[in-house]
Amino acid sequence: RTEFGVYPPQLDRAIAEGLATGDAVDAAGLARVGSLKVITDGSLGTRTAACSHPYPGGDDRGLLTVEPAQLQGWMSRAAGAGLACAIHAIGDRANSHALDAFAATGAWGSIEHAQLVAHADIPRFARLGVTASVQPVHALDDRDLTDALWAGQTAQPYPLQALVAAGANVTFGSDAPVSPLDPWAAISAAVFRTRGDREPWEAPERVSAEVALAASTHRGSADPDVIAPGAVADLALVASDPLAAGERELREMPVVATLLGGRLTHLA
Repeated sequence: RTEFGVYPPQLDRAIAEGLATGDAVDAAGLARVGSLKVITDGSLGTRTAACSHPYPGGDDRGLLTVEPAQLQGWMSRAAGAGLACAIHAIGDRANSHALDAFAATGAWGSIEHAQLVAHADIPRFARLGVTASVQPVHALDDRDLTDALWAGQTAQPYPLQALVAAGANVTFGSDAPVSPLDPWAAISAAVFRTRGDREPWEAPERVSAEVALAASTHRGSADPDVIAPGAVADLALVASDPLAAGERELREMPVVATLLGGRLTHLA
């Protein structure tokens, strides 16, 4: 199943064609309209993620790529046309900027990445109904860089458990091709906050295996997809119990079979 996004240059066309989030664009319903995607800051590695405090060695605090009025205008138009919004925000200033726009417009959707979030903003996700769409593998890939470049920040890096505890809906992804397209790597990273023999990083932000699995379903941690009569049979059959697996076993979980809408699509 695939959802495609709409970027601001295509927003006029999407509205003119009557596209709304969730609409099927093929007979089988496997391809659907996704969200308006807006990128509001840069990245940690390039020191362009928009932060409240300077990066080491100067006064640079990253950059916001979209002014508030412009962002709110796009989001208002998208929401009015039935399009959800997916807002890229990595630094804490960008996350505040995005949450402010959701609050001002009444738009719905997600913040993509949410890598550094001010403590005061964590409960706003649940209050505004904004999903935190996160990529747990980035926490492990970037842990040393985060400690080096964000040491002076007061916000929380990769606040998975804090968001869950505050009632936010959390969904996991990979950000492929930046990281491998492997949900088990993300689940393991979220549950153990480590890979191999290193000590867990920011261990209080670990989540339970139950939460990690729920966040890996389409609807996310607050309203996970279920296995029940009448539910869509998109299933993965695995070789061992993911709720009891250790770090490596969970990260390398053998998948025995997959089904899409009840149709067998993979058999090991």
